[in-house]
Amino acid sequence: KKIVAEINRIIREYRNLPNQASYDFVGLGYPSGDPHKAFDAGASTEISPDNPLWSELSNTEYVKIWYSDNDRHSKSHNVNNEYAMMLFRFKMDAREDVIKQIVLSFEGYGTAPGGNGFLIEVWNHVAGAWQQAQASPATAEDSMVSITLTSNITNYVDADRYVWLFARTYNPSNGVTAAVLYCDYVKCTIQV
Repeated sequence: KKIVAEINRIIREYRNLPNQASYDFVGLGYPSGDPHKAFDAGASTEISPDNPLWSELSNTEYVKIWYSDNDRHSKSHNVNNEYAMMLFRFKMDAREDVIKQIVLSFEGYGTAPGGNGFLIEVWNHVAGAWQQAQASPATAEDSMVSITLTSNITNYVDADRYVWLFARTYNPSNGVTAAVLYCDYVKCTIQV
């Protein structure tokens, strides 16, 4: 009964595509308490969503990820053997047990002395690990890279209904030349 009520609520909200909802950062920004959040950091390894190294984007930085318009947010990190990273939190309107598919997409590129490119991963809160890695082409041009989840979805939607997307440069800084991650647009689409 609860599942039917949840599906009906989502259908009313998304009449044009009743079984699909898309989330992005259009119109959102710090510190209004918005359900979706974006952060950046630099580190030598992939860090968990609750790590204190993450810094939330400012209002002017959020604006740069609102649309796919070549106005990019960038994170430059110039510490030897450390990567430039970004983290995106999406709040699901639907309960995790009614979600049939999640598609997380990141548009941007990465540059570093060892080569260009970036990779994205999704947080598995059950395993406590980043998983489902997808890499971009090794170019300094925008690429849209996506992760599609169709099984074990409850492992990727936490108790607060958050899904976490991680992005980092494919290669680290060498301490002289920075690793820079550029984000033009990011979104999450679900199907119920």
